[in-house]
Amino acid sequence: MRFFVTGALGFIGAHFIDRALAEGHTVLGLYRSASGRKERLLRSLTDKGAHLKRGDVLDPNSYRPLLTGVECVCHFAAAFNGPFHSEQEFHDINVKGTEALLLSAADCAVQRLVFCSTAGIYGQHVPGIIDESATPQPWNAYERSKHAAEERVRTLASQRQMQFVILRPAVVYGPGDERLLKLFRSASKGQFPLFGSGRGRRHMIHVSDVANAFLLACTRDSAANQEMIVAGPEAVPLCDLLKKLATVLERRRCGPRLPLAPMLFLAAVVEDLCRWLGVRPPISRRRMGFYISDAAFDCTRAKQLMGWEPVIGLSEGLQDTCESYEGGSLINRGRVPSPWSLPDAPARD
Repeated sequence: MRFFVTGALGFIGAHFIDRALAEGHTVLGLYRSASGRKERLLRSLTDKGAHLKRGDVLDPNSYRPLLTGVECVCHFAAAFNGPFHSEQEFHDINVKGTEALLLSAADCAVQRLVFCSTAGIYGQHVPGIIDESATPQPWNAYERSKHAAEERVRTLASQRQMQFVILRPAVVYGPGDERLLKLFRSASKGQFPLFGSGRGRRHMIHVSDVANAFLLACTRDSAANQEMIVAGPEAVPLCDLLKKLATVLERRRCGPRLPLAPMLFLAAVVEDLCRWLGVRPPISRRRMGFYISDAAFDCTRAKQLMGWEPVIGLSEGLQDTCESYEGGSLINRGRVPSPWSLPDAPARD
């Protein structure tokens, strides 16, 4: 098949392109920036056969020529870094950008659009096991924008007689995820604190399992016009996740246990002050969500409709991620020989 991928140099998008190329598909892609460390990733994917162009989902003229002959668009590009975008900026990039892409794809007779949403739309604290019948309860601007973008995908795809697939990944991790790098660095030195009890469930999914799910969403007839959650084999309390990470890092524990409430207050004050000053906050409400989130997901629909199954367990995935960091000496802030070792984690992909 012939795919067009947005967010081509983002964490998930780049892994998807790598997987699709390995399966013999033709991939064209859009990236917003390839400065600094992303240059290695761009060269790597280009050398493997991807045809990538710089552009912006908000500017259809920058990518419309690439849509000719494309059978499926896979849309990963998004604004996602909470403290650094206003509600309107999230809406402009994640909702209006999705609208512009879908309409351009429809004009070019693309058959299907696969949209990367988030399982976070179901809420931050949800008892029981969540499936697609659960009522969405998005709790921050990013998740509200993703929820709104989903609605536009359903409506516009129906109007333009285009197939759509909406996938909602749980917390994605793996080689190339710079968001977890600070955790690994601190934990490797026994300096990553656990605030609170750590009993909230964390349901993570390895990026290779996500890439496989998106490839099936692009190619399986049974996936058409479906919305599916994708998550890893197990949800574990945060305290257990950190125990698994300590084992991988060969440490007794990742760090000290500290009270949660003072840090929640401090994060709110610091975030609001930094926003007023126009600087990047060192901590924020959303980052503290790492300690207070509690959710677990049921992936039965994706398994039944696409034959998809997550295959990488949490311990194996953490080991894989750690080795990718160590291979580039990233835990000790060394140089990076591998294009997967340290992609940027910008506020917008």
